[in-house]
Amino acid sequence: MKNIFLCMITIGLCVTMMAEAQEFDKSLASAKLAYNSGNLEDARFNLENALREIDAAIGREILKVLPTSLGGLNSDSKNDQVTGMSGGLTGGLYVQRNYGNQDKSATIDIISDSPLMAGVNAILAMPMIMNSGDSNQKVVKVQGYKSLLTREVDENNQTSGYQLQTPFGSSLLTLDYNGAISEADLLKIANTLPLEKIITLAQ
Repeated sequence: MKNIFLCMITIGLCVTMMAEAQEFDKSLASAKLAYNSGNLEDARFNLENALREIDAAIGREILKVLPTSLGGLNSDSKNDQVTGMSGGLTGGLYVQRNYGNQDKSATIDIISDSPLMAGVNAILAMPMIMNSGDSNQKVVKVQGYKSLLTREVDENNQTSGYQLQTPFGSSLLTLDYNGAISEADLLKIANTLPLEKIITLAQ
């Protein structure tokens, strides 16, 4: 029974990959046809579709290396998000995985060409003696990468969570943690993420 179940899963994955490859091939063929006929607008449209397929495939590979548990919070992998957005306003890929429950939760987002990159990099580029003017923000290093750590507070100015933003290349990884946690424990979690694998896949 177990072998039949595994066989069905394998067949399902193969069918999905074949369908995705067919969409990619179809977009490329349509782009070439449009280009040869002088319809450059359609050629560009179809090439953007092909790039979206590539971005989505990269996103699915990144999901495979993301942890299934984060600081004791289990992932909600059925709600994983992966999208190729080439040709859009932001461009590139978008990957999201959620962890936890209503009381305590975390989210990992990876976005290439994120519109937040300029602001985050500007703060990270400031000399250590300066700061962003926000007492809840500080620059930290995660696995050797400069990151922006923001403490989130409730109406009583008590820590309600943290947001950690780590830029690499033209992409931004954001770890959002909602719930009681110390800064040290948040950084401990961040240092368990497979950053090098994610960066290799995303770039």
